[in-house]
Amino acid sequence: MEIVLKFVDPEDWPRPAGWTAVGLVGRLALAYDPERRPYLIGAGEPRPLDPAAVNAALYPAIEAAALRLWPGGWAVPLSDVFGIDRRAVTPSRITKKGLHPQVLRALGSLAEGDDADSRGYLLVALARYVDRYSWPRQGLECSIEDVRRDVDACMASLLDARRRGPVFPSRRTEADED
Repeated sequence: MEIVLKFVDPEDWPRPAGWTAVGLVGRLALAYDPERRPYLIGAGEPRPLDPAAVNAALYPAIEAAALRLWPGGWAVPLSDVFGIDRRAVTPSRITKKGLHPQVLRALGSLAEGDDADSRGYLLVALARYVDRYSWPRQGLECSIEDVRRDVDACMASLLDARRRGPVFPSRRTEADED
């Protein structure tokens, strides 16, 4: 079984409420019910899959998606970004236990596109920022406005600095004119 983690549009692959679609197996969608049991979704009723077979096939799919986000090595960033114990992202653990469907869905969606590696750097930076500066009792949901405000301020500063051009106008190059 070959699994590809990617965004699975609910319009194209309808699924029961509460189910999480994480990618494709051939032309069918791989989805998990609320109890984390895997199913294939296509025309007709969802078909149950053997969890052990799905978990055994997950590692190459996780590695492919994670390498698009973090080409220099993915185990530590994956663990940091999603708050997963580092032992849980080892090949032996993934082939036995898999990963949570929400993590699989996010990983597949985030890894799509030509800018996936830049998105990976951004994810690591945001995760580290939130882990370090959010109030422990507030949790992630309560600190989202603070993070948005700070990201907006950083982006505004970055754009402002880049709009000003080089510090020494006499050293401009053709690339600066583009």
